[in-house]
Amino acid sequence: MIRSITLENFFSFKEETIIDLTDINILLGINGSGKSTLLKAIRLLHEAVAGVGFENIFQKEWGGFNQVVNTNGGHAKFIKIKYKLDAEALNKTKPSRSSFKYPYNPTYQITIHPIGLVGYYLSEILFVEDKLLEEKTRYITDKPIGTEVAEFDRKGKLIEYKHIDDISFQESVLQQISDRSRYPYMYMLKEAIKQISVYDYFNTSSASPIRKPSDYSTETVLNRTGDNLAQVLSKLQINNSLAYDEIEKLLQRVNPNFKSIQFEQFPSQIYLSLKESNLNKTIGASHISDGTLRFLLYMTMLYNPNRGGLICIDEPENGLHPDMINTLAQAVKHASQTTQILIATHSPLLVNCFELEDILVFEKDAENKTVVTRKSEDEFEDWEGEFIPGQMWIRGQLGGKRW
Repeated sequence: MIRSITLENFFSFKEETIIDLTDINILLGINGSGKSTLLKAIRLLHEAVAGVGFENIFQKEWGGFNQVVNTNGGHAKFIKIKYKLDAEALNKTKPSRSSFKYPYNPTYQITIHPIGLVGYYLSEILFVEDKLLEEKTRYITDKPIGTEVAEFDRKGKLIEYKHIDDISFQESVLQQISDRSRYPYMYMLKEAIKQISVYDYFNTSSASPIRKPSDYSTETVLNRTGDNLAQVLSKLQINNSLAYDEIEKLLQRVNPNFKSIQFEQFPSQIYLSLKESNLNKTIGASHISDGTLRFLLYMTMLYNPNRGGLICIDEPENGLHPDMINTLAQAVKHASQTTQILIATHSPLLVNCFELEDILVFEKDAENKTVVTRKSEDEFEDWEGEFIPGQMWIRGQLGGKRW
């Protein structure tokens, strides 16, 4: 879905840094090296366009421009993030009622400019490649007035302004448009961005909403907090029984005593429990072990046919028994057939399950700026035997370590 992300002055990234992405991307590096920053860039795209809004995440959650901008060598005057997307993947995610298709790979760029001590405004550009002319067409105003969407020809000449009433320059234009006939490029990109999911933390404590009855809803995808787990599993049981059966098989693989997933129905809620052998009662979600609950969250996420076009996961190994890691990796590979995957991890066991070319190594240079490299077998011409990335990483042969 995303071919590359370019970061400039964004958290630990100073100079313009291009990060190429593939179907599976395993992010390695010490704490503070910038792995989570890449996931934040993707979350920002989703929340700004299809989620809680740019201001809520950038200003209220992250603290605003001065907290996000890279301060290496002094404050920069802007933050820039550029997303180069895959036209073929975008066209697969378009609404069924739409006949519009991207002819070439689009690039969406967000630039954040500071105003005063705590304010900011956005400028956005959407480039659509023209391979025949080797030039580009661009859409979306880069003016701070925030009242027009400007369309330019491939040479940068203004074609027209399309006025939008009450547009906010602190929110993405993509979030604020809804007319697919007037803005087909932007509307289709917005619909694709809706299919991005970023899972950076699951609260599975005893008071977690995941362990409580889940409200009925129309949601078919696991949300960021996972508290709609029972609802999503119930819908899978009804509408995608093959995926549901596979999830139960995988649970039995890691827990031989597991028999089935059960649901208790309430007037407006549904409660999840597990049935195990030789027990007279099911085990309710409030008492399911932490690791089992996390495993169930990941299997539901990755085997759901409606999982979307891009999934990011931060440290999925947390709380899982080592016996579960191989099954988790198989689930990731299954999902990657139709969904792009990014995983930040510190688990050598998980890394062992993937190819060397899947690995992105995050490190800090001498000036404390993030540098990212993708590994390849070509770098190890004299290597004898099988490439086992997790072992190579632990031995210091891939980087991404202190020693």
